[in-house]
Amino acid sequence: MALRCCWIWLLFSFSLQAAVELSLHDYDIKQWGNSEGLSSSSVRALTQDADGYIWAGTLHGLSRFDGLSFQNFTSQQHRQLASNAITSLLTDSEGMIWVGTKAGLSRLEPDKLRFERFSILSEVSAMVEVQPGEIWVAAEHLFRIQHDQVSRVSTIRQPVRQMRKFGQSLWLTTSQHLIRYELDSEQQHIYSLPSELMQSPVYDISVDADQVHLATEVGYYHLTPDGTIVRCELMAQESSAIYRIFKDSRGSDWISSYSRLFHRHPGQRWQSISADELGSSPWFYDIFEDKDQNIWLASFSDGIFRASPGHVRRVLGQGQQDVVVRSLAVTPEQRLVIASQSGLGYLSQHGQYQPLLTEQQMGSQTIHDFHFSSDEWLLAMDSGLFSYVPGSAQLNPVAAEMQGTTIRFIEPRKAGGLWLGGSSGLYVWQDAELTPFALNHELESRHVTVLQERDWYQVVGTTRGLYQLQQRRMQRLGIGSPLYNSYITALLVLPDETLLVATLDDGLFIRYPDAEWRHFDNSNGLPHSPIVSMLHDTELNQLWFSSLKGVFRLPADVLVRFRDDPFQAEQVLAPYQRQLGTPPGRCCNGAGHAKVALWQDQVWYPSLQGVVAIDRTFKSSRDADFRPLLQHIVGQRKYPLHRNQARVVLPVNERSLSIHYTALDYFHAAALEFRYKLQGFDAEWQYASSRREAIYTNLPPGHYRFAVQVRRQGQSWAEAPVSILELIFPRRFDETVFFQVLWFALLGLIFYSILWLLRKNNASKQQELARLVRQRTQELENSNNQLNVLNAQLGQLVYKDSLTGLRNRRFLFEQLPKDIEHYQRNRQSLEQQGKCVALVHLDLDGFKSINDQFGQAAGDSLLQQVSGLLLRESRGSDYVVRYAGEEFLLVLRDIGTELLWELVTKLHQLIGGTRFQLPDGGRIQLSCSIGYSIYPLQLIGGQLMNWELSLQLAEMAMYRVKHEGKNGFATITFDQQVDAFEFEETMHIEAQVEQLLSEGLARFKIQREEQESDEQQQSNG
Repeated sequence: MALRCCWIWLLFSFSLQAAVELSLHDYDIKQWGNSEGLSSSSVRALTQDADGYIWAGTLHGLSRFDGLSFQNFTSQQHRQLASNAITSLLTDSEGMIWVGTKAGLSRLEPDKLRFERFSILSEVSAMVEVQPGEIWVAAEHLFRIQHDQVSRVSTIRQPVRQMRKFGQSLWLTTSQHLIRYELDSEQQHIYSLPSELMQSPVYDISVDADQVHLATEVGYYHLTPDGTIVRCELMAQESSAIYRIFKDSRGSDWISSYSRLFHRHPGQRWQSISADELGSSPWFYDIFEDKDQNIWLASFSDGIFRASPGHVRRVLGQGQQDVVVRSLAVTPEQRLVIASQSGLGYLSQHGQYQPLLTEQQMGSQTIHDFHFSSDEWLLAMDSGLFSYVPGSAQLNPVAAEMQGTTIRFIEPRKAGGLWLGGSSGLYVWQDAELTPFALNHELESRHVTVLQERDWYQVVGTTRGLYQLQQRRMQRLGIGSPLYNSYITALLVLPDETLLVATLDDGLFIRYPDAEWRHFDNSNGLPHSPIVSMLHDTELNQLWFSSLKGVFRLPADVLVRFRDDPFQAEQVLAPYQRQLGTPPGRCCNGAGHAKVALWQDQVWYPSLQGVVAIDRTFKSSRDADFRPLLQHIVGQRKYPLHRNQARVVLPVNERSLSIHYTALDYFHAAALEFRYKLQGFDAEWQYASSRREAIYTNLPPGHYRFAVQVRRQGQSWAEAPVSILELIFPRRFDETVFFQVLWFALLGLIFYSILWLLRKNNASKQQELARLVRQRTQELENSNNQLNVLNAQLGQLVYKDSLTGLRNRRFLFEQLPKDIEHYQRNRQSLEQQGKCVALVHLDLDGFKSINDQFGQAAGDSLLQQVSGLLLRESRGSDYVVRYAGEEFLLVLRDIGTELLWELVTKLHQLIGGTRFQLPDGGRIQLSCSIGYSIYPLQLIGGQLMNWELSLQLAEMAMYRVKHEGKNGFATITFDQQVDAFEFEETMHIEAQVEQLLSEGLARFKIQREEQESDEQQQSNG
């Protein structure tokens, strides 16, 4: 039976069947290639494993795909892979992947990523599983693999090119024949190929209950009932090469040729996509259907494509010069009126298109809104208000006062007549008379864009804000918020009086019945903007939003949750989503009110490429098996993880590792978000954003549970699926209790032996030494007393500042490490008590000017008085250091962290409130700048930080106060995401802190005289 070609006319063509006939353009399509990591853009075969990964066989190796990135396998990495030039792939009933190459056959165990090679050393052209556990392979000869044993099929003596199993029959092609081989009886039915096929490759065989078709280099052939193989006509492409014939689970037919991709829905006509429409070469060597009924196409030159049945139908005006639709509406007769830049027409309930007005008759104007009555239509247009009688061929102007003025909307008026709004203000049209709105002068902008009327008030949107008219008073809404001067694009009032306001540049505003406002934009969950239309589907209680980038929706009853939570909407049409044979385009545009219509259980939108129709009741089926997949663990070596693996026992020397995970999403993989937690080590969930790797170092031995969750943007973590893996880190021998007991026993034995020898060797001298000891004891005691006095005096000279009597820098740098060591020894107890070591860096403001004004003696006196004040206010366990000039450093040991801010505040107030005495009898007040930090810092891994960093941070905080105007105190706080290792790995601490400040991961907490501010610091300080 010959197959005939015909093109599909969808919109703006005679006898349109848009609402009846399915279109090839309804398939959503996405492409991946070298830029996404595919080993080669020349793909020869596709398959899917039990986990759902897509495997692509290319000319440069085998690639595994999870929707975001490719993991490539080559013969250089895996010696059991016969060749990098893959020719065919087959997933058998046991989940094993058979890999046919130009140099032989290999088998891959996907769970363990382990290859096994078989003794077939020539190019593999086809593979078939004839029954579970039995694989037939067409190479130089026809081979059978059963129980991992390779044998030749002796009944077929000719080299086989292609194979296809149907029922209990195996269809094969050789260089001269088409053979039907009965598997149960081993009988052969041989059909001779036409002479033109004997010298041409046969690429594929398609078998169904009615016919057998051949895809060949010279065209499309089929087997007739009388046993003759003849050419089929396929949409006038009689001599084009055909590479693949495929029937999917829905009964649709797919044919890949050199120049076109052909498709036929069940019971419909053939359709095709050319290279120009696809944006790529349609030369597909393999077509594959995955578990979710997505169609995958393997291109010779452009990577892989995914075509999936979409819920969005883009009705195109194919063959028309202009398919830009500006507005649409539903008539009382349930016809869809469509206004484009080239005419006006409508679709009937049966999908028949009827043109009404041409571009010339419309005067090249845009229709912004419709109002339908029994005998005429009113049209809001660029140059005024027009009436149109259906069936006539002309427009009649009405309301002469508004001729030449753009009318944006026509809205029924509860008091009678119609509201008209446009570029010159708001008007009332009633009884063929036009009356300007009395309060137009109160509108900052006379360009009115939208109006919603309720029983007791009206809401009016303009290009410069939103107004509410109530009891003849005009009130401007949104004072003090971005809504005040926003360009209003759409309004929607729900039955409970919730008001939704869409703007051009400022996002979405919601006013709840209790008059509370909420503002949403891209920063807190709004998928994309500007919103140009809103629709409330009252039957399903769904809210639909459209923008220039796509469409999203949400149940109306969840609006109340958005008072506290980010906006969470379901994307129905993603930005620049591409459909098969259709280039990406902006959706959805439109003019005035007529940007959306609900018709025939579909939501219709105008776009730059015709009309977009979306099933209002569709349910996304892409979440069925949506869960995290644990791929492998990488430590000193790589440990693959299979699908159902729940437990891993690692070698004793593996303590630092990275855990790789993913989630399969072939639609919006980049929008997935992950978080993980190593239970028994992590106290909180670690948010990883789109990163698919968890890294841990120096883990102690023990049992852990690694949990990873994945969600799509807008989804709650509470609803996100989770995968769990138990990790066991055995103890090394040196970490066991037995080893520790042995070690202490050995040390004890050595110590006892040494002590015994010493006592034995010294026993004979003990008496003599006792006499000498008694004699010298008194002398030594006297000498020691004198030496202690001298040492104490010398220590005071070495570690004391000669002017103030305070400790000096030398004492600080010798004593502070000992204090830190003491804290580390008692860290657990001190942390439970909330205590830390605090470093307070204090600098007297403007001290140089005091020296210049009152002299050096006055400056020395003031320093001594300040030193005495600091000593009085410090505790006995603390010490004060003169750090440099007028700079002092207080080391507060074992102080409560929550008391630190209060103590620094008190110290700052004491210095600022004290009147210090000058040598001449006068008094003076001083101010100071204080910066402080603590040890250890509250960072991830903070116990590894050194005290030098804490000292630097205190100094940076003090200089920040100086920079901000002096006379205050400050400290630096860090975000919980900051890891201490970021400081350990760099020598440029100040640059690292400045980088964290610019990224919003650190901030200064500053207290100045009569002013307090917590500010996020930028990278320029």
